[in-house]
Amino acid sequence: MSDRPSSLRRWFRRYSLPLVAALGGAAGVAYATAHHGASTSTPAVTTTVQAEPARPTELPRDNVQDTVQIAILLDTSSSMNGLINQARSQLWSMVDEMGKATRVVDGKLRGARVQLALYEYGHSAIPASDGYIRQVLPLTGDLDRVSEELHRLTTNGGEEYAGQAIQTAVHSLQWSGDPSALRFIFVAGNEGFDQGPVSANDAMAAAKAKDINVQLIYCGDSEPTWSAAATLAHTDLMTIDQNQVAQHIPAPQDAEILRLGGQLNDTYIAYGAHGAAAQARQKTADASSAQLSPKVALERAQLKRKGAYRNDSWDVVDAIDQDKKFLEKTPDDQLPPELRGKSLEEKQQIVDGKAAERTAIKAKIAKLETDRNAFLAKEQAKQPQAKSLGSEVTKSSKSIATKKGYKF
Repeated sequence: MSDRPSSLRRWFRRYSLPLVAALGGAAGVAYATAHHGASTSTPAVTTTVQAEPARPTELPRDNVQDTVQIAILLDTSSSMNGLINQARSQLWSMVDEMGKATRVVDGKLRGARVQLALYEYGHSAIPASDGYIRQVLPLTGDLDRVSEELHRLTTNGGEEYAGQAIQTAVHSLQWSGDPSALRFIFVAGNEGFDQGPVSANDAMAAAKAKDINVQLIYCGDSEPTWSAAATLAHTDLMTIDQNQVAQHIPAPQDAEILRLGGQLNDTYIAYGAHGAAAQARQKTADASSAQLSPKVALERAQLKRKGAYRNDSWDVVDAIDQDKKFLEKTPDDQLPPELRGKSLEEKQQIVDGKAAERTAIKAKIAKLETDRNAFLAKEQAKQPQAKSLGSEVTKSSKSIATKKGYKF
C-alpha cells in the first residue's frame, strides 16, 4: 500500500506528456514539459492545432445617431391607387431596412435614425398654381403619422409635374447639413417626365447642389423621358408593377408576434398636449396595417421593437432614453395623471417598470423574428420575388449608403 503513491507518481511522470498533449494540444504540451520534464522513454508527440478564428470584438455603441432622410413623392392621379397601396403596405419594411444602417465613427458603432417626408403630385384637387403638388408631411420620425397620412391619400386625374415635384421637395424640406447624412428623394409615377415648367435637368441640378440622391420609379415598362431623367440623376431607372400585391407566407411565429406587438402599446406613457392623440394614432396604425394584410401587420409589429421606431416626442420612456433629465425638466401638468404629484424617485420607478416591461417584450419579439425569418427564407427560395416600390427603394438606398461607409 505504501508503494502505491510513488508508483502512481512514476506512472503520471511517464505518461503525462502524451496524455495532456492529446487532451490539451499545444497548451498541454507546454504544461506537461514544464512540470515533469521531457520524457526520454516516450516518443515525442507532435500535435497540430488549428487556431480558432478571432471573434470580432463588439464595438461600443455611439450615443450620436446618423440621419437618413427620405422624401417620397407619389403620383396620385386617377390611375395610381396601386402605387399608394404599395406605399402603405411597404412602409414598415422600408423603414426597417434603412434603420439597420450602421457606421463606425471613432471606434464606436453608430446607428441611424430615419426621417420620412411625403408629397403627392398630379391630383386635380391641388391648385394648378402649386403645380398640382402638395406637401403631405415634412421630414419626421413620427412613423405613425406617416402611416396615418398615407391612408388618407386619394387619387384623381391631373397633370403630373414630376420635375417640379422634385424641385419643390429640394427647396421646401429641412435637409440635414451633415456631409455623412443620407438624403434621398424617391419619385414614382406613370406619365411622361417632361411635363410641367421644371425640366429634368434643372430638377436634378437642384438636388445635386444639396447632395440629395434622386431615384426614379416608373410604374410600368421603361419610358424614354423617365430613362433620360434617370441618366441625369446618375441612377438606374427602376420599374415596378404598381398593382403587384406582396404575397403573405404564414409562419408558425405569426400569432405570437402580433400578440406581443399589441402588448407593446401598453408600455407607452403619453405626455404633453398631443400625447393622447399620438397614442391613439399608434393603435390606429396597428389596425390599418392589419386591414392591409397579415404581412403588413407583422412587419409593423417587428419594426416597433427596433430603434427606428421611436416616440420621444410623446412617450415618457423614449423621452428619458433621449434625455436622462426629462422628468426633472418637465412640469407635472405636462405629465400623465399617473405621474403627477409624485416624487422624482416615485416617477422614475414607474417609468423604469414600463421600460423593463418593454425591453422584455422586445426581446421575445426579436427571438420570434429570428425564427420567422429563417422559416421565410426557406419558403421564399422556392419562388421568385417580384419588384415593388419597397424593394426598389431599399435596394437603391443601400447601394448609395454603402458608398458612404454605411453597413447593413
